[in-house]
Amino acid sequence: MLKFRSSLNCLNGLVLGLALLAPSVALAASGKEQGARQLQTEAMQTDYAETNFKKAEQKLKKAIAQCGANGCSKKVLGELHRDLATVYIAGMKQGGKGKTELKQALKANPDLELDEDFATPELRKAFKELGGHEAKPEPEEEPAKEKEKEKDESCDSDSETCLEEEPEKEADSGPSKGSKNWLSLHFQQDLLLYSAQDQVCGSGGASGADNYSCFQNDVPFTGTIAPGPGNHVSGGLGRATSRLLIGFDRLLSSNLSLGLRLGYAFGGRPPGADKFFPFHAELRPNYGFCSAPFESSGLRPYLSLSGGMAEVDGKVPVEYYDTAGAKRTVDAWRKTGKTFAGLAFGVMVPFAGDNGIVPELRALQMFGASGTVFDVSIGYARGF
Repeated sequence: MLKFRSSLNCLNGLVLGLALLAPSVALAASGKEQGARQLQTEAMQTDYAETNFKKAEQKLKKAIAQCGANGCSKKVLGELHRDLATVYIAGMKQGGKGKTELKQALKANPDLELDEDFATPELRKAFKELGGHEAKPEPEEEPAKEKEKEKDESCDSDSETCLEEEPEKEADSGPSKGSKNWLSLHFQQDLLLYSAQDQVCGSGGASGADNYSCFQNDVPFTGTIAPGPGNHVSGGLGRATSRLLIGFDRLLSSNLSLGLRLGYAFGGRPPGADKFFPFHAELRPNYGFCSAPFESSGLRPYLSLSGGMAEVDGKVPVEYYDTAGAKRTVDAWRKTGKTFAGLAFGVMVPFAGDNGIVPELRALQMFGASGTVFDVSIGYARGF
């Protein structure tokens, strides 16, 4: 009986001692894990980040040794081995040692995941080969159809917002938006301004007034003009040469373009001592009014300066009296110089996408043989 009581007292004492010792053991284990965590943080956040890989290796080894067999949780022990593997594979390029540490990490915690802040392709590959699992990807964004549905619902509940967005779509689909280059074909009619002039034609083929050449039946006039009335040109505007022009314009900004026109003129004076110059070449900067006119579907008014080479000829009938007193008629051709400067106002009327009709009115000042000319033209332009 005494022996049984003695054994019972020993058992009670052992249980009591273990109960008293358990908090101390737990406290010691907790202290080891906290210290290991501190070493892990210093190793990865400071030493590894500063590429001091040797120092990071030493601290992680110390943390693992400090944990021992039971001093830290499996989660912490797995993370320590994982971080040491990171130092070996990503930092020190020692793949063999790194895989050994990864095996230890997964043995301690099979559900371990890589630290995305330090993971590299080499580390991911080794981790996957050893049976590790990548972190679950974040949920994808809502499908486009769901977003469109939400937008439609938003439009139903807020009609003002939808009405504001629709005009933007119309503006984006303008017929000529994006066309930087324009080819064009023009028919131009010249109108020459005549000033009052006496003694326009000379007798017997002699020269008359300056810048005039007189012809009869398309041959130079050689007849005799009696002094007195006639042989006079009244002032006014008369029809002159016509021309076909091909143009190219390049849009330099939303309002400014630079163009070139080349062409050929018809209806010049008949062959004589001075041949008519039929070729036409000009350079012309153009300024379009309104805001970004080439991005709208409305009328596109513009102003243009021009300069180049051309000759304008015009004829007027001149009455005269011969020596017998008979009234006759001769064609007096007025010629101008071969260079000019001009100012034009025109409008492009767009249609069917990048197409446009271009009426234009222009005033020219001819140099050399001075003259003032007004042009009326109609053209077709195509953008690309």
